[in-house]
Amino acid sequence: MKRILLSLVLFSSLMTFAQDEEVQPGTPAVLEAPNGKKIKTFLQRLEGGNLTFQALKSPNDITVPADKIKSLEFFPKYDAVALREAYNSGDYDKTLSILEPAMSDYAQYMPIANNMREAFVMMFDSYLRNNNFSMVRKYIDLMKACNDPALTEKARVAEVLAAINEQDFEKAKTIRSEVESPAASLYLDAEIKRAQGQPKEAVQTVAVIIAEHGNDMDWLPSSELLAAYCYLDMTGTNSVISTNSAMYTARQVKNMYHGSPIAADAEKLWVSLGGDEVEAQRLAEKAEREAARQKEKEEREAQRKATREAAAARKKAEAEARKAMVSSTNTTTNTESE
Repeated sequence: MKRILLSLVLFSSLMTFAQDEEVQPGTPAVLEAPNGKKIKTFLQRLEGGNLTFQALKSPNDITVPADKIKSLEFFPKYDAVALREAYNSGDYDKTLSILEPAMSDYAQYMPIANNMREAFVMMFDSYLRNNNFSMVRKYIDLMKACNDPALTEKARVAEVLAAINEQDFEKAKTIRSEVESPAASLYLDAEIKRAQGQPKEAVQTVAVIIAEHGNDMDWLPSSELLAAYCYLDMTGTNSVISTNSAMYTARQVKNMYHGSPIAADAEKLWVSLGGDEVEAQRLAEKAEREAARQKEKEEREAQRKATREAAAARKKAEAEARKAMVSSTNTTTNTESE
């Protein structure tokens, strides 16, 4: 009963907050102070390291240092499940269509810890995977401003990839030297080598990642997919390498990391190389072999059944013959006795 009452109180509070949003300018959020106190606010802007906001039902602006705010809680109006499904399935256009409207309000507040950081990273990653480097550059500094080592690394990796896209390899190598993660640094080295027309050397670098950083799930999947693209680049330059090398590597990545964006990207490559057709043929051949085995099994069983039935019939006939013989002998004996 207490839980029901609490839920009703919270629901009522949020509905009041939503109604107030219609008449009070700014972005609605719950601000958590360093002492843990939570305040309903309408955020106005974040500039020069200072956050300006209005308290609920107050028209007065309050400005405080952003680093004095413990966290912010936003109230996004989108389907979080649909967002996750779109992102994990590699539908980056749909991901962006969901997130871009929301981030027009929330993005500037990312340097303060908040419940929209993960969605912000998904948006950034979607731009990167779509090769939309103009938007990637727009948000690189904001990623770094989050003061999160993992996000700073993502931002630097994105900077390197943007430089590679511009064929500015000196800049790419300079920024790469600032990346602290050994696996990420090797991954970028492989990307640079591939972009410079050295796919064989890039694959060799991926081999080092697999051998020395096989447990680094941040960069191993991307590195393995990169190897598939390198194999594709090497097609026709090596008697051992063929399109199948790229296709089967992409297939392995999509299967190993199923349900993730990298798996979705691998599946796109796999399909583009005819992998789905090859798989359909393989499954058809497997079904045909299974049907043939089943038919052979049924024929063997039918033959064994026929053999058993013939043996049973033979035994029955022999038994009846013996019975008839005994009956005939008894009849003859009785006749002689008379």
